[in-house]
Order: sequence, then C-alpha cells, then structure tokens
Amino acid sequence: MEGRPATSHVKSVASALFPTMSHYSFKPGRAPALATALLFPLFVSLGIWQTHRAEEKERLITLHRARSQAAELVLGPLRFPPLDEVRYRRVALEGRYDDAHQILLDNQIVDHQAGYFVLTPLQVSGGEQRILVNRGWVPAGPNRSTLPRVAVGGNAVRVRGVVDKFPSVGWRLRGAETPTPGWPGVVQLVDAAALSLHLGYPVVPYQVLLDASEPNGYVRRWTSSDPDPGKNRGYALQWFSFATILMVLFLWFGFQPKPSAPH
Repeated sequence: MEGRPATSHVKSVASALFPTMSHYSFKPGRAPALATALLFPLFVSLGIWQTHRAEEKERLITLHRARSQAAELVLGPLRFPPLDEVRYRRVALEGRYDDAHQILLDNQIVDHQAGYFVLTPLQVSGGEQRILVNRGWVPAGPNRSTLPRVAVGGNAVRVRGVVDKFPSVGWRLRGAETPTPGWPGVVQLVDAAALSLHLGYPVVPYQVLLDASEPNGYVRRWTSSDPDPGKNRGYALQWFSFATILMVLFLWFGFQPKPSAPH
C-alpha cells in the first residue's frame, strides 16, 4: 500500500461510506451553476447584514436603558456634546422658542393616520445656537395645502426631554431637506446643515424629544420607536434559508446518474 496516492484513498473511503455515489456524476449545467454562483453569496451577505443590524439594535437598546437611568444633563449655551455622547440622555434646556420658524416633518404615521412631527427651534439662553425640540405628532388635514396650527409663543421656557437623532428615510429625494415656502415649513427629512443655511443661524445636529409631562406638546409616544432586533434576526433567517435551499437544489439536480456500462 506504500506510495498509493492520497486521492485514491479518499475515493475508496467515500465509496465505502456512500456506495451509491459511485453511480452518479456531478454535471449541474452552466445556467444553474451561474445562478448559484451569483445568488448564493448574495443571500449569505444579506443574512450577515441583517444579523449585524440586529446586533447594532441590541447595542442601542442596552445604551438606551443605561442612559435613561443617568442624571439629567443641562444643555447649552456652549454645551452641546456630539450625538453619540448624549443620545438617549434626559436633558433640560432654558430659552425661547422661535415660534415664527417652525418645521413640520411630513409622512409620520400614528395609529394608521398620516401627520407631522412639529420641530420648533429653541434658542438656548446665552447662546446663538438653536436646537430643534420635537413637540410631538399632529394629524394632517384632508387638504395638504392647509397646515395645522402649531403656535407656541416666544416666552422664556424651560423644557425637558430626551436627546435622539432625527428620523431617517429610506430614499432621500433631491430637495427633501428644504422647507416649503412660508411658515411652518414642511420637509421630508431633517438636515441640520441645510436648515442652518435656510434659517440663518446654527442648528444643533440632533433633536430633543419633548417629555410627555411637558406643556406645549402634542402626541408623544417616543417609546414606540424603540428598535426591534427580532425583525432583523427573522430576515437573516430567511436569507440564510434561501441560501441553504438554493445549495440543496443545486446539488440535488447537479448529480446525474452515470450511464450504464454496456454488457
């Protein structure tokens, strides 16, 4: 047996374990091979991406729980840390609302009804920067040309809330961040840099979700927007299942019976 090729040994072991495989040859065909080569890595990569998204959301949930227990932080006039340092922190601010230049964030759904988030710039006492206070959700009327009344006045106020990023959108259309003519201005997404140029004063690149106990607010169900990693794990399982089924079918139909030897 010395000097016997290793491949021959492997084939003999495989034949012993799977005796019927010797009667088949693997001939998948070009089209199935090409489809599998394209789709299998795509399905696997999508499953991995959804898994990473679930892990990211779990980290955000952990961060949310930890920071919601932290002491209240006073913001302004010179204290506006980066978002990643203060997201989910309870904060307090003093200043005056810019009642004349409010923003309505469109396409916000509550109880299956379309409406707007009301974002009101607050000039923090002693500074020039404004921070957008999300005062909650208001329903849209039957006629989109008639906007809801959201006046709040310009008296000195002290507000409390939670810091968060602005809502994101799936597709960013050109000009979606530019307010419509007149006030309040309607936008499809919030871009602090674009608003700063439009309003003529610096806008902090995150929002404060007005606490439900604070006055001058509307519908505020902030806890309903918590991330759900379970959905992403379900999507990941789907993509991995597609990859598995694809490979099983590729192998199942790829093995063809060998033609019988002539007697």
